[in-house]
Parts: sequence; C-alpha cells; structure tokens
Amino acid sequence: MTATQPFVITADEVNCLIHAYFQDSGFVHSAFVLRAEGHLEKSEHFGQHVPRGELVELLSKALLYSEAEAHWKGNAMTNNCKAPFTILNRHVCSLDPSLPPTVTFQPPLPPPDTVHPVTNGTAEKRKASTSPAPEEVPKEKRARTEEMEVDSMTTSTEQRPADSRAQSLPETVDNPVPSTSKVEVETHLVPPDDIAVGMLKGHNSEVFVCAWNPANKNILGTGSKDTVMNIWHLHEPSPNEPTPTSESPLTFVHRVDVEQGDLTSLDWSPDGKLLAAGSYDTYLRICDSSGQLYLAESMQKKGPVFATRFSPSGQYLLTASIDGSVCAWDIPKKALYKQYRHHERCCLDVEWLSDDVFVSCGVDSNIHVVKLDTDAPLETLSIHSDEVNQIKCNPQRTLLASCSDDGTARIWDVGDVKLGRASSKKPVTLSGHTSTVSSIAWCPEDQTADYEILATSSLDGTARLWNSSTGECLTVFNDHMASIYTISFSPDARLFATAGADGHLHIYDVKSREVKWSWRASGERIAIFEIDWQQSGDLNRIALGLESGLVGVVDVAQIPALRIRQ
Repeated sequence: MTATQPFVITADEVNCLIHAYFQDSGFVHSAFVLRAEGHLEKSEHFGQHVPRGELVELLSKALLYSEAEAHWKGNAMTNNCKAPFTILNRHVCSLDPSLPPTVTFQPPLPPPDTVHPVTNGTAEKRKASTSPAPEEVPKEKRARTEEMEVDSMTTSTEQRPADSRAQSLPETVDNPVPSTSKVEVETHLVPPDDIAVGMLKGHNSEVFVCAWNPANKNILGTGSKDTVMNIWHLHEPSPNEPTPTSESPLTFVHRVDVEQGDLTSLDWSPDGKLLAAGSYDTYLRICDSSGQLYLAESMQKKGPVFATRFSPSGQYLLTASIDGSVCAWDIPKKALYKQYRHHERCCLDVEWLSDDVFVSCGVDSNIHVVKLDTDAPLETLSIHSDEVNQIKCNPQRTLLASCSDDGTARIWDVGDVKLGRASSKKPVTLSGHTSTVSSIAWCPEDQTADYEILATSSLDGTARLWNSSTGECLTVFNDHMASIYTISFSPDARLFATAGADGHLHIYDVKSREVKWSWRASGERIAIFEIDWQQSGDLNRIALGLESGLVGVVDVAQIPALRIRQ
C-alpha cells in the first residue's frame, strides 16, 4: 500500500487562481490591485495557464465533497434531503415536504422561566453524525457543532421566537421568554443486566455538560445543545430500587433566535443555590436550584461564552468569551463588576486562585494571572507554543496545570504569584502525548503519596497520570479506540475515570493503574461528552452527559469490582 501523498496549497497559488478569476470576469482593476499587492510577478505560478472558470470548478468539487461528507449515512433524512448546498451557508438537511411526517410532538411547555415538571411524551429527535476520529475532535471548551453535522427534522421545525429584549433581559420571571421546547422524560431506561446504570431522558439533543450540586447531594444539573438546562432530583438508592432514578426534571429554557446555542459550561455556586451556564449563543444564564431565572445577560459584543466559574465564596462569577475578554460579575448585585481584555484572541478557560485572584488562558497561548481590582495582569505565563485549552488548580490552590495544542501540559507554582510576588520557579513540563492535550484533572489530596498526581487526556486517544513534582509519566491508559473527551478522579482519590468519542467509560484503580470496570453507551450516537463524580456519605455516583440526549447515572456502590475491600 502506498502512503497517502500530502496536499499542498499555498497562498501564492490561491492568489494566482483568484487573479485569473478576476481577469475572466472583467474585473480589470481588481486584478491589477491583487497583482500589485500580492507581488504576483515574482511568483513562479504567475505565468502558468489557468483554465477559464477554474476557481468555480474547484469550488463546485468542494461542494460535492461537502455533500458526500454530510450524506454518507444514507438514512431517511439524508436520502430525502432537499436542502441545497451553498458555499457560504452551513448545510442543514431538510426532508422532502411531500413525504408524510414521521415524528409526533407533545404540546409546548408553559413559559420557560418558570418551573414546571416535564410530562411523558414523544419529542423531536435530532441526530448527529457518528463520533469523529481523534484528530477531528474539538477542544473541551468549544462548541461541538464544528465536528458534528446535525440532521434537523424540518418537517416540524422547532420555532424559536426572537427575543425583542436581547439587550435588556429580565432579571425575574415576571416577563418570561416564549418557547416551544418539547421535552420527554423516562427515568427507568436501563438494560436489564446493568442495574448500576440509570438513564434519565429529558433532553432533545446532545447533553454536553453535567454537574452535581455541591450542597444538595441529590440534585444534578445538566445542559444540552439546544440550550435547555434540567435540574434533576434523584431518589435515594434502596434495596428495592437499586438503579439510579429521578423525579421529572425542573426544566429551565431561555432561548434566543440563533442557529447555534450549544451550552459550553455549567457551574454551581459553592452554596448550591445558583447554576450558571455559558453558551455559544452569546448568553450568560443563571437560574436558582428551583429552576427560576436569576440572571440572563447578552454577551453579543463579546461573542460565545466558553467558560463560567464561581469564586470560592460565590461573590463573583467569571465568564470567558470568544473575543478574548473575561468578565467578572457581582452575583448579589446582578451586575458586571469589571471587564478584562488581556487576551488577543479567544479566551477558552478561567480558574480562581483565591476569592480575588483568577487565571485565564486562550488561543493566543498566554496564561494571565489577574487580581480583580487591577487592570494589568499580576503575571503572564507564556511558555506554551500553541493554544492553551484548559487550566486547573490543585486542591491547595498553590499549583496551576495547563494543557495545550502544542501536545504538552505544564505545572506552574503560583503560590507567590497570587500574593503579588513574581515567581522565579520554572514550570514542570509534561511531554509524551502525540496530539493536542485537551483535558487535565488533579487527583484529590492523597495522604499516602509524597507527590500530587495530575491526569491528562489527548486527541491521541490516551490518558496519562503524572508525578506533578518531577514531570514523570506514571502510566499511559490506551483502552479507548477514539478521542477522550472527559476525565475525572473519584473524590476519595481511589479511582480514575475516562470517557469519550467511542462511547466507553473506563474506571481505573489509581494505585494499581488497572481497568476495574468498563461500560459502553448503546445506539448510533454513543459519545460521552462529560462526566462528574459525586461522593457523599454512602453515595458514590457518576453523572454522564451523552450524545444520545440521555443523562447517565452510574451507581458506583452497586458495582462489585469498584467496592472498597476491607
């Protein structure tokens, strides 16, 4: 088998192609300007013959490739798609209107900013393509619509009324935003031979984020691609009902008339009273634990919100936006406290070092340490050579870990920096991954080890454990067949979990570094986007955000292989 030859496209070739198109179209002045500014006379391609209409021909071939890429599944939607393919607009499949509809819906929910349990029914089904290969997987803090084509069922397209108050959204539920959201709930969808995994159905699209309430052990927040936030009240496990189950969720819907509304971040306040979500539709949404709207703010001038993070006291909330800015919100006052513009481009993640010092990272490869009441950063950490995707503090908030597109993770000593003193210590470099490092996680404090453990996962499909003091790689987990989306340690530091595009959840023993238990999602859309681990008293549970639109709850206590042996 011969090796695949690489594609080579240079800016010079593109300029010559456009120049030929200008000449063919009679745009003499435009052709002259491009030739002068692009110094095309010096190009080795300038004298080369370009067939008439070559640019249009190449673009036509690109559309044919786009059609093949979007319709490869050959299902009912793609086989009967009548939507055209265009150069500038993203293709969304549309059924032939002459075909009879195959999907039924329940009536619209009442106004979305008030709380109403959802009833059973059949909801609109939205399908995504199969999970992408490792090199195509997006970064953790970005909306996932780039890599997944969505088949929208336009025979009964969900209408999202435009919010005429986009610049001045309500802070109470007196003026709820209309919605035609349709949600179904089934809380007992489990395979008969797998009593440890419960499936909660209350979303109509991919569940991207999930988070356990830090104060109420039986409350779980989840968010999906269609901007819906669900708050689940789970039942206490019992011998008669070992499978995790829940009441119908409280559903919070605050929609605007935009095409892309993926929820990118979900964060509870430390007291568990507020739930904040960032979204690709540029809105910051905050509701309380009963599902009532607390605050909704448009970030239209700043763009999509990629991260939200409450301060340790809950006084402030940080939001990271695509325009590179970070906003600090005063939560009791429901107002913007201060805006920081330190990144040249997209800010991807934020983290608190203390209640008044935070860290941000972004596409510009920089990490900034910032004090709330100052304009300039306390320090800028600039060793990564590519985009910094995620930052996390250790439990003591003395070390900061970062991971990047450059294939490395770094560990920074920030103990002095957060006190306003310059750090003289060089970061520890973690090298070994062969592709983008997309996720990092600190192992909770382990009294039996003389060093802290850091975990990383990568688009190369592997996860690694590291000695954070020396940078030594302790082990490599390569059980996944595709990219790993999310990683997490158990709060007691005993177990470590990974999940990703192949639909597998693997749980390892941290000390023996062996797989102790594995589970795989079923169906066509199997990716697991996020996991969140909870331990409280006798409770030991993992929440899963699934591509299928389900929310998985794994009762670790019901799995013999994961029980603590006395």
